[in-house]
Amino acid sequence: MIISMTGYGKSEGTFKKKKYNIEIRSVNNKYCDVSMKYPKQFTLRDFELRELIRGKISRGKLNVNISVETGSGDIGTLFTNESSVKNYLELLKSIKKLIGTKEEITLNHILVFKDLFEAEAGGNVEEEEFEYVCSLLLKAIDDLKKMKAKEGISLKNDLMQRIKFIDKEAAEISKISKQRLKTEKDRINAKVRSIISDRKIIDEGRLELEIVLLSDKIDITEELIRLKSHTKYFVEYAKSSEYSGRRLNFLTQEINREINTIASKSLDADISQKVSVMKEELEKIKEQLQNVE
Repeated sequence: MIISMTGYGKSEGTFKKKKYNIEIRSVNNKYCDVSMKYPKQFTLRDFELRELIRGKISRGKLNVNISVETGSGDIGTLFTNESSVKNYLELLKSIKKLIGTKEEITLNHILVFKDLFEAEAGGNVEEEEFEYVCSLLLKAIDDLKKMKAKEGISLKNDLMQRIKFIDKEAAEISKISKQRLKTEKDRINAKVRSIISDRKIIDEGRLELEIVLLSDKIDITEELIRLKSHTKYFVEYAKSSEYSGRRLNFLTQEINREINTIASKSLDADISQKVSVMKEELEKIKEQLQNVE
């Protein structure tokens, strides 16, 4: 299954005059990295919220925002951070001195810094309310997964086209290799015999063995067989019902290994050209897989 790591999901609902809004944004990441922002009363339930998300999403960097509006105008008990107020006051004094103004610093100047004032949460969230928010979170995750699945279809189609192209080029290389292998063996045979002028001292058995060994060094049959196997499994995993991002990444590494070996063993210009094109396609596949869950 191809699922994109990029997506957006949201949900909203009301619990006892409190309107909750949940937004989730996801981008690609090697692991499941969750960043959360929520009202203070949910602090002690942080672990449970993260576990709920990780149980549904396996990879990606997730930014989760849970916000609430009371709707009643009740903002709770306000409090200030006295240390921060003093720091901002000193900052304003420094700015006043720097620009050389005689204007007095007033309360209005301090009130500009809104982050000094917060509404104090009334204890921890009640169990019933927490369960309701969890249900909203699951809805947001489902919404996110729908978008990721839709993006995944486009990714899958692109990957299938590219892996089939590599398969096609490998088949062409196989045809060329079979045609050229016999010619190359004959060339090696002739070259070895031309070096040895005294035919009487030639051990024919030993000579044939050396020719076979040299020929094996340029024979890419095994590499092509393994390459075909890797691309076959690539297609199967991409079409399976399980998340396949990690497996496809592994198979891409194996495909790359076989292509590099073919490139190092081949002495044919046509094969080298096709190998170069295959490498380009494989790099594009690697780039796309960075966004697959």
